[in-house]
Amino acid sequence: MVDGPVNIDAYSPAEIAARVEQAGVSKVHLPILQTLVLSVLAGAFIAFGAVFYTFVITDTGLGFGLTRLIGGIAFSLGLILVVVGG
Repeated sequence: MVDGPVNIDAYSPAEIAARVEQAGVSKVHLPILQTLVLSVLAGAFIAFGAVFYTFVITDTGLGFGLTRLIGGIAFSLGLILVVVGG
C-alpha cells in the first residue's frame, strides 16, 4: 500500500501540444544529411514490416481471417518503428 499521496507526472493537453510543436520545429532544423538518413531508415522500416507481413501470411494453416489479422499486426511493426525511430 502507498502511505503518502500518489503523484502522477502527466502533462496537460497544452503541455503536450507545446512539446509536440517543439519536436516538430527541431525536426525542421535538422541538417539535410540527417534528414536523408532518417528518411532512408523510415523506408527500410516500412519494407521490414512488408516483408514480415508477407512472411506471416504465407502460413495458410491458421485460416484466412486469423492470418490477415496477424499479418496486419506484423505490418504495423514497421509503422511503429518509424514513429519510435523519429
